[in-house]
Amino acid sequence: MKEEKAKSSLSVVVNIISTVVLLFSVIICVLIIISLKSSSGVAQIFGYTVFSVQSDSMEPVFYEGDLIVVRCTKATDRFEVGDVISYFTYDKAGTRFVNTHRVVQVLKGETRDRYLTKGDNAPQADEKKLSSSNILGEYTGKRVSGLGKVIDFVNSPTGVLLCVVIPSAIIIIAQVVSYSSNASRRKKEMFAQAQEQARQERIQLVNDVLAAQRGVPIANGYAPAASVDLSGVQFDEPEKQRVIEEFLSKKAQEEAKKQAIIEEYLQKQKEAEQAAKEEADAAKIKAIIAEFLAQQKAGEAAQNSKEPSDSEENQG
Repeated sequence: MKEEKAKSSLSVVVNIISTVVLLFSVIICVLIIISLKSSSGVAQIFGYTVFSVQSDSMEPVFYEGDLIVVRCTKATDRFEVGDVISYFTYDKAGTRFVNTHRVVQVLKGETRDRYLTKGDNAPQADEKKLSSSNILGEYTGKRVSGLGKVIDFVNSPTGVLLCVVIPSAIIIIAQVVSYSSNASRRKKEMFAQAQEQARQERIQLVNDVLAAQRGVPIANGYAPAASVDLSGVQFDEPEKQRVIEEFLSKKAQEEAKKQAIIEEYLQKQKEAEQAAKEEADAAKIKAIIAEFLAQQKAGEAAQNSKEPSDSEENQG
């Protein structure tokens, strides 16, 4: 009983841990996908996206390693001085990346505006002026401290291995172990039930036979064990064993008699079929012989009828 409780508790703990790990892996994967896709300006959920902060240029608004939430905007949207926006820009090597700085100047245009940006913690404004087509969204003021570092780590090969591959393998192994344990437990329970049922049937059989031998009468013979009060009757083990052996011996004799009757019946059937076949073959042979003899007689009669005519011709 204690072992079963311990196994049940362990199974519950394993299921809880597996569920937590699975949820964490799913959340991390979703954040990774959003983070990766957002670099191309595509991924968003309900009009929002997230970015991992890679520098300290906007301290103390947000810090390096934070994960910031950005509301995605359209090319037709306009911004004012003081808004913090995320936009595409290029480094000296020509690699495109996403930067998030504050608008410090708006250059009005007839169809669209251009913007000059600067990091709050940067010594000077950005060199290039932005057009609306390069702006991805506006910072909502919401951030998660340190989560950007987690996303960056999970994006790495080591992070993928530790945060996605290994947890997934743990979940699969845990589920396989849990399934095997439950299957083994169910098998043991079914085997125990079968054993208990066999034991109860054996006890009932012994009690029925013993009750009949002790002469417990009812209206139509002897009562079955379920209706016989044997509480005051003591049956020792040697007597039970003797009764069981006698019962099994009688059963074996009955089965042997049945088998002998079946074999005898089959043998008689086989002999009858053989006799019927032989009789049919004999009848066919007799019919053939009779037909042959009839043809012989007919031929002899025809031959005899021709012979006198020949002699008469000779005499003439």
